[in-house]
Amino acid sequence: MDIEPNFQRIAAGDRSAFAVLVGRYQRALFGFLGRMGLEQSAAEDIAQDAFLRTWTHRADFRPDRASFVTWLFTIARNLALNAAARSHRQRETTLDDAAREIACDRPLALDAIDRRQREARLRDALRALPPADRTLLALVYVEDLSHADIARIEGCSSGAVKQRAHRAKQKLRRLLETDHG
Repeated sequence: MDIEPNFQRIAAGDRSAFAVLVGRYQRALFGFLGRMGLEQSAAEDIAQDAFLRTWTHRADFRPDRASFVTWLFTIARNLALNAAARSHRQRETTLDDAAREIACDRPLALDAIDRRQREARLRDALRALPPADRTLLALVYVEDLSHADIARIEGCSSGAVKQRAHRAKQKLRRLLETDHG
């Protein structure tokens, strides 16, 4: 991801160069925030705020310390964690809700119902994890960032990333096994 020539233009205030950067990373950022457990509207708001902050603070970006995507994801992660801390209630989808939704939906094949139930169980288990664990799992397994990049985002060592990812995966496995036999 070579964005350095583009970022020199952005640092100089070139809005069209920044628009290219937004187009390049917005889908990945929306997905990352969604996997952190945010609903679509909240993910969109936080992503927009993250891009706005990267534009406003573009002079603070140091390509010698981290890649742009690392810097962007760090900003978005911090905004999402702050939003989660402020929020006292979050809507959670339960298996009962999913079953009611399926029952009200059109007739579906049994395998489609089973798939939706598994997805709902996984979403519920992920939401039961602490936000830091959800974030880490999303960065490791979905965004496919290197341990070094994740360490910069999380503010820890690569070894700590490996250990935390392993522990978060174990917690997720226990939640899925305990909750659903």
